[in-house]
Amino acid sequence: MADFHRCTREVQAGRILTDIAAMLQQCDAVLLNGENYVRPGVYKGRMLLFLAYLVKQVFGKTCVLTNHTADLDEPALAAIVREVYPMLDEIHFREETSAQTCSSLIEPGRWKVIPGVAFAVPAAPLSEWSALGCRDGHFSAWPDVAEGFDSRRPYVTVCASSIYSLPQHQHLDVLPSFTKLCRRLREEIGPVVLAAPCLVDTKIMREVQAATGFPLLGINLPVRQAIDIIGNAAVHVGGRWHLGIFAATGGTPMVSIGANSHKVHSLMRMLGMEEPVYDALRLDAHIEAIVAQARAHVDAGPGLRERLLDRSRELGAQVDQNLDWLRAKAGRA
Repeated sequence: MADFHRCTREVQAGRILTDIAAMLQQCDAVLLNGENYVRPGVYKGRMLLFLAYLVKQVFGKTCVLTNHTADLDEPALAAIVREVYPMLDEIHFREETSAQTCSSLIEPGRWKVIPGVAFAVPAAPLSEWSALGCRDGHFSAWPDVAEGFDSRRPYVTVCASSIYSLPQHQHLDVLPSFTKLCRRLREEIGPVVLAAPCLVDTKIMREVQAATGFPLLGINLPVRQAIDIIGNAAVHVGGRWHLGIFAATGGTPMVSIGANSHKVHSLMRMLGMEEPVYDALRLDAHIEAIVAQARAHVDAGPGLRERLLDRSRELGAQVDQNLDWLRAKAGRA
């Protein structure tokens, strides 16, 4: 916190963050979107917490931290959170594990668990787009190519994991494991569609595509199209929070691998899926188990899909609670 105190003095003296300070001075309230930033080693998360600190400590404005996961395994980060969170007017955790970790720091009534906002955008039924979706190149988004994807046949979607973005794992060679996994899924279940929602996954999945020829949903594909495809897959395999939600909004069961925080474990519990979360750093050791779990999900049939779809709708109906504080504030104005 010493750096926070020093930087605060610099802001008050008008030497840094002058544009941001001017906006904070003029506004009535600040809503901060936390995502997965409050976790060890993430500069963006510390900046977010510093902004919250400024809002309350210097400008005395209403401040709400919403839609976020918190992983406090780093002592220095935990120390910052212990000082900043009690100041905030309201905090919204997007999953239970973070709430359990942090709720003791916050007065009762000033924190909530509100599902991630991605639940608010459901996948469109396959019947609404499959006639167009089976055209070669319909889901290609330069420079990535999704040719050969026939949406009328049951297919599997596969993404990588956010854990590979951590500095200590950036040089891990996961190409052989993902290539083998995708080929086994193709043998046991059906066509495989690769998904790359960020630059980390893009690097991996472009190499997998080069090795297999499987279609790739690239980083430039419109999000709504990605939701529709993943939400109508027979099964989804991966370690990405948002893509797991995309799957659930269409009733697609997920076989999960670990991420850069507890978020995927939390998502599976939120969806009522008690299956293991496989170690993304030892993927090769889990390939056959992942394929078997994917097969079991497919064999479970419509009953599992309906249960996931119902749960996703239930969670989606709660998402707009993250604006309740603003509605209340407007009502008092």
